[in-house]
Amino acid sequence: MLLAKYYNREYETEVSTKPFEESPAPNMSKELSRARIALVTDGGLVPRDNPDNLSSTNARKFCMYSLGGKDHLSAEEYEISHQGYNSEYAEEDPDRLLPVDAMRRAERENRIGKLFDIFYTTAGVMTPVEESIKLGEKIAVSLSNCDVDGVILTSTCGTSTRCGALIGKEIERMGIPVVQITNLTKIAESVGASRVLRGNDICYVLGDPKLSPEEERGYRWEMVKKALELLEKKIS
Repeated sequence: MLLAKYYNREYETEVSTKPFEESPAPNMSKELSRARIALVTDGGLVPRDNPDNLSSTNARKFCMYSLGGKDHLSAEEYEISHQGYNSEYAEEDPDRLLPVDAMRRAERENRIGKLFDIFYTTAGVMTPVEESIKLGEKIAVSLSNCDVDGVILTSTCGTSTRCGALIGKEIERMGIPVVQITNLTKIAESVGASRVLRGNDICYVLGDPKLSPEEERGYRWEMVKKALELLEKKIS
């Protein structure tokens, strides 16, 4: 096969790949100021001591954790169960991965109706396509049953971003629009994610450790505002 490629001859690969199935991109069913928005991540964010034993690679399940009463995520309460990227930055400030502080501000300023008080998490690294789709189907059903109107989904490294994009597509099949925030936008787009926002880095998609805490919160707020604008953008 290598020689055939070199000499521009016809060849047949022994590894077949199927193109990702296209799916329609839904639009918001109500105004953003009245909508319930949920947070989902493939970056492996879990409470301290990983109580549900989420695998750090090739996860075959997702976990759900409460955000009730939280205005931000504390480093003392959370850790990362995810290989494939340097997790110290997200563990230092979990809002760099899951922007709870900025979403609470959006809630206070009536940019959104309500932040759904449960977040969904898995470790997307090395998760096969078929398993990613299964995870997405289950998450989508849960979100739909909870009357969620839109989702912001944050992603980290390459195969994790692929997993996140596949999860996002299954959520959108349920009629719930998704914005995927990832530094690896080409991967998300190749899978067929409909609304993609470039994050800062795979290690801190919604943060910047070089900034002061106040400046970093401001940076994250601007990113979340862009994500919300993208979420309500009409796609024909």
